[in-house]
Amino acid sequence: MAERSPSHETTEITAETLYDKCVALAHNLWWTWQPEVIALFRDLDPIRWRQADHNPVALLREFTPERLALRAAELVLYSRINHAYRRLREYMRRQQTWGATHAGVLGARPVAYFSAEFGIHESIPIYSGGLGVLSGDHIKSASGLGVPLVAVGLFYDQGYFRQRSDEHGYQQEEYVDTQVDDLPMQAAIDSHGDPIMVSIETRDGTVHAKVWLMHVGRVQLYLLDCDVEGNSPQDRELTARLYGGDERTRIRQELVLSVGGVRALRALGITPGVYHLNEGHSAFAPLEVIRERMQDDGLSFDEALREVARQTVFTTHTPVPAGHDRFGAELVEEHLGPLRDALGISLEQLLGLGRVEP
Repeated sequence: MAERSPSHETTEITAETLYDKCVALAHNLWWTWQPEVIALFRDLDPIRWRQADHNPVALLREFTPERLALRAAELVLYSRINHAYRRLREYMRRQQTWGATHAGVLGARPVAYFSAEFGIHESIPIYSGGLGVLSGDHIKSASGLGVPLVAVGLFYDQGYFRQRSDEHGYQQEEYVDTQVDDLPMQAAIDSHGDPIMVSIETRDGTVHAKVWLMHVGRVQLYLLDCDVEGNSPQDRELTARLYGGDERTRIRQELVLSVGGVRALRALGITPGVYHLNEGHSAFAPLEVIRERMQDDGLSFDEALREVARQTVFTTHTPVPAGHDRFGAELVEEHLGPLRDALGISLEQLLGLGRVEP
């Protein structure tokens, strides 16, 4: 199994038994772009593979090591499993990558890539469409190139709704609770081995979030989850659904993604060299980075603003008004007020940073 690491550095994968090798393969999403590994999991039990939404973690939970060994013997899978496992280890160990040659400066301070959704695979329903697929492909490409990058998103335990047609031909929406034990993720831990928790203050209280870790090849994807003790019942549902709820829900989700995401990276000991905001859902992140620079380096707000602007990249997938959230002044003050106080700026200054027409 992969040894857990609190940093963005690649972890060593070690497994001895056939079952552990399959588990190691299932817990690194490298397999999602390896057709021969997908075929390997499918061949273990084609019917259950389909019923489990092509989820190898869920599939393997139905096998004991003894049953897996018997099945592998029946289908002559030993060599295929060993070969796939060896390829994964070689992939993770490889030092000579494009990133090592052309982006080595990011080794100590990686890119931090923020997105509200990641389309890694259908068995991980934390995306709805194009933006998520773009984000998923982006971090898969970063893994393949060896670009030092960590990704930050939200864990939606009900994901995006599933569609079906009723007897009249009308679309019906269904939300399904995702079983955490069936996903290839684990609690993110700090340098002391303690689970990471972050807190974000608002004018009406504090929102807490735990942090999950998924391995996508060489890239570590951190997902914040508000279903934790200490939150109100409403806030425990905050990250339940992708793109659900009213404006207040959306701004709170974006606050957790952006401000909470920056604080999670800090708790993990990761200091990004570049902040890449994919779409406007994480637009509050630079404000938290500015606060850090003011606190740590003694900069003024204007000085920190200029410094952070130099290391921030923004890309948009949906360049139309309907694809971007807008929040009123009262809602902004309710949720960003404590951060604004720490920055030492007025509400008018804060609003001026995000107005369509400043």
